[in-house]
Amino acid sequence: MRLTSLLIVFSLLLVPTLAEEEKKIAITDEDGRNVTVPLDPNSIICLSPGAAEVIYALGESDRLIAVTDDCDMPPTLLEKERIGKSGRDADIERILELKPDLVIAKTGALFPEDDERKLVDYGIPVLRYRLLHIDALIPMIKDLGQVLGKEDDAKEMADQISGYYDAILDRTKTIPDEDRPSVYFMSMGHFDWTANKDSTGHTRVVEAGGRNIAADLGTKVPHVDMEWVIEQNPKIIVYSMSQEQYSGTTPTIEEMEAKRREIMSLPGFENIDAVKAGRVYITDIKMASGLSELVTMLYYAKWFHPDLFRDIDPRAVHEELLRKYFDIDIDGIYQVYPDAPVEEEDGEDAFGTITDSNGTFIFSNLPDGTYTVTAYKSVMGAYPYLGNATVQLKGDAEGLEIRLKSSNENELAKFNEAVLNLPDADGNMDIKGTVYGPNRPGADPATIPYEDAEVKLTGYSPAIK
Repeated sequence: MRLTSLLIVFSLLLVPTLAEEEKKIAITDEDGRNVTVPLDPNSIICLSPGAAEVIYALGESDRLIAVTDDCDMPPTLLEKERIGKSGRDADIERILELKPDLVIAKTGALFPEDDERKLVDYGIPVLRYRLLHIDALIPMIKDLGQVLGKEDDAKEMADQISGYYDAILDRTKTIPDEDRPSVYFMSMGHFDWTANKDSTGHTRVVEAGGRNIAADLGTKVPHVDMEWVIEQNPKIIVYSMSQEQYSGTTPTIEEMEAKRREIMSLPGFENIDAVKAGRVYITDIKMASGLSELVTMLYYAKWFHPDLFRDIDPRAVHEELLRKYFDIDIDGIYQVYPDAPVEEEDGEDAFGTITDSNGTFIFSNLPDGTYTVTAYKSVMGAYPYLGNATVQLKGDAEGLEIRLKSSNENELAKFNEAVLNLPDADGNMDIKGTVYGPNRPGADPATIPYEDAEVKLTGYSPAIK
């Protein structure tokens, strides 16, 4: 009888231990470490913006008790206690005071090992995710789904992202090298930092169907001379705008426009094909992490190969993600510029340029025929102005004038989507002209030349032979 009683007591003593073991789960994080973490943790401190996004998107933001300043998507996360600008300068003492069940930080040196050791010694496990590419994002979504007990929701989210991502890879994987546009990627808010073949920036360019001109340079984030860029003559330039370069949570169109003009005005850049064709694109650096990384990949793919991705609208996908997971309206949120691609395809060339300080533009090497020339300019990023002119080209056309007038978003959309069909044969004639627009109210003269207006050839009819 006494032996039976002792066995019962022993069994009861084991129950809490077994229950504790059942509440743990082993996760392999982005750094490749096998970390045992609490299952269904009540309190999480997040130092990784992408992870904070996913936790919110899974409907579990109440578990987040503190975040860093860069965890700002959705912006309501900033209502949580903030414990530093980023993981590098997180307040470890405050984290220890809060006694979270779990800390999620960025990979590598973005969260110091000494800081992690302090937390682990205190019994607080640390998972690490940086999420600079979809092949890291999808596994993390599944990991957090397990940890939070939201496997079904996590699977739905991962499947949605995988569907678009797989479509990109399927469409671009067979593109031969000669049909891949050469791309210069300006990294982390610098004109002269780029990415070699070991970097995520390179992976993004290649998977979207481009050819990275810096692939074979020696270091992961090479510093290059602008003369080298001019010599490489890329077809496309993509600039990653750092958070310090804009004033709000996301950049404004005006801020991105200004940065684009600055790039296109760099000495010697007027001779680069990307600048001559207007294929210079600005992206918000925060679009390279978290759920919006999918949107970045879609923009890259559409910018590089608009013919392959006519059925996909990256901004519409972005709107869907914001509404579905964050209950945010996309109105007023612009994180790329321009968002519509300037097309350049075999036998179907899109000719675009930017007016200089005198409002003048030039299109060269055109065949004869009748052209529609369309110019666009925004005032304060909010008031679009458009104008058209028709020219019959039998020889060089000089002195063409385009007068801009107030337009609407529908006309602007047509301008952004315009593609000019030209015959395969090159021509040898030029169109030169000047774009004029309204001056300030009451100023004289009433119209003035417009610098930095976008100009496209939007219509063409071949000459009758």
